[in-house]
Amino acid sequence: MMEDKWKKIFEENKDQIIEEFSLPSGHEKRFLAKLNQQTPKVEKRNFNYWKVAAVMIPLMMLSVYFWTEFRTEPLTDNTTTLASYSPELGEAENQLSYLVEMNVKQIKSMQTTENQELVNTSLSKLDLLQKDYNRLLIDLKESGGNPQVMKSVLMNLQLQVEVLEQVLTQMNSLQEFKKNSNETLF
Repeated sequence: MMEDKWKKIFEENKDQIIEEFSLPSGHEKRFLAKLNQQTPKVEKRNFNYWKVAAVMIPLMMLSVYFWTEFRTEPLTDNTTTLASYSPELGEAENQLSYLVEMNVKQIKSMQTTENQELVNTSLSKLDLLQKDYNRLLIDLKESGGNPQVMKSVLMNLQLQVEVLEQVLTQMNSLQEFKKNSNETLF
């Protein structure tokens, strides 16, 4: 009912309202002219972080992949040694490890084309023993110093030394044989 009254009032006074609220002539043209005179707002270029992320993420993934696949040091934490449980056993472990390193260096220095196959097979066997040694160290850490595991660690190192000494004796006997055979020919 109230709406009808307002409608009626607006319809009766329509001419008067249009005249009172009408815009002056040329208003639209002046408005458009002022609008065109304003300097256009230059949009500053936003730094697009998505593009940087699209490049950086795959590069980071590739670098992590190559780092984990092709690195030479072992992934396991070999901080556990026999010295953690017994200083005497740790000293024995150090001596045996030193013997292994020295024998490997000596074998590599004596390597020739004639004994290359012997050296390669012995070093591959040594790698297997070294992997077992690393597993034993992990077992030692998990067992909390089990005496049987400690004994196995030392036995593994002794076995590595024995294998390398056998290879050295074979290489020395091959050299002796070659030397003796050369002397008899001349």
